[in-house]
Amino acid sequence: MTSIISIADHPLDEAWPRQLARRTERGELIRIRLGCYVDASNWRGLDEEARYRVRVDAVRRTARREPVFGGETAGLLWGMPRPALPAKVEVVVPVATGRRSANGVNRLARYPDEFTVVTFGGRHVTGKVATAVELALRYDFPWAVSVMDRLLNQKPLPPESGSRPVTKEEVGSRIALLSSAPKRRQAMRVLEFADGRAMYPGESLSGVLMARLGFPAPELQHEVTDHTGRSAWVDFYWKEQRLVGEFDGRAKYLKPEYLRGLTTAQAVIEEKLREDRIRSTGLNMVRWDWSTAVSPPKLKALLLQAGLPCNPTGRRRRLSTA
Repeated sequence: MTSIISIADHPLDEAWPRQLARRTERGELIRIRLGCYVDASNWRGLDEEARYRVRVDAVRRTARREPVFGGETAGLLWGMPRPALPAKVEVVVPVATGRRSANGVNRLARYPDEFTVVTFGGRHVTGKVATAVELALRYDFPWAVSVMDRLLNQKPLPPESGSRPVTKEEVGSRIALLSSAPKRRQAMRVLEFADGRAMYPGESLSGVLMARLGFPAPELQHEVTDHTGRSAWVDFYWKEQRLVGEFDGRAKYLKPEYLRGLTTAQAVIEEKLREDRIRSTGLNMVRWDWSTAVSPPKLKALLLQAGLPCNPTGRRRRLSTA
């Protein structure tokens, strides 16, 4: 973890600010916010999300009172999907405070009944459900569904996550509090489409695209059992066509949390053996990556080639204005 070095660390030392300035000139430190610095070598080793999190903490260090992080910043802290890294750090402030957005901070003016505040990861953030509803209104339909899918995800959560299962009824109650009827309708369309069995953004985006193209709705997270009794869960399943669909993101072969102690090569071999077990049951399988999940022509061609029927005029009504 990268530590923030602040001018406020030694408020009585008049030479401290000059020391920080000299170390910055020598390239030892990098200033990430007025009065906040980090070790340059550590900073260079961070990815963009990790750097953003450090900037979030720098905003907290320099705030006059404990900030409440909201919007896309809260979404990132809650681990919600997003189309891109937020451009600024977003905080919630009461309406009519007169506090403006500046210096890399976007201040979201809200009435008290429009959000809840919880402590998560040592920071004050808007509640998980309220955050998801706000992002569902900000993002386009596929990414809004991705956020809602993550919120509703039925995968067992570790105690340290600070999270608990969320139901559609709970989200619907939150949506009902929105003051704008168009926003309530927009959020409800997202909620109705969302499914807690979709686990990752690539699956959510693929699901929305399938519906828009007119393909039949798949069963999500279907269990396939081979002749030895070993089972495998597949992302998409079409019973009538005896077809399995799998979204292949890079993460499962690169990130430690998905590798579960395996090397990338071992993970690839394990996945090949898993696919062989699934095919041994007589099912066909089609796989695609991120570039296909976000490309209507690519996904349509792939699923048609796999034998899945397409009826554009029969696509689900709730997508007609998505």
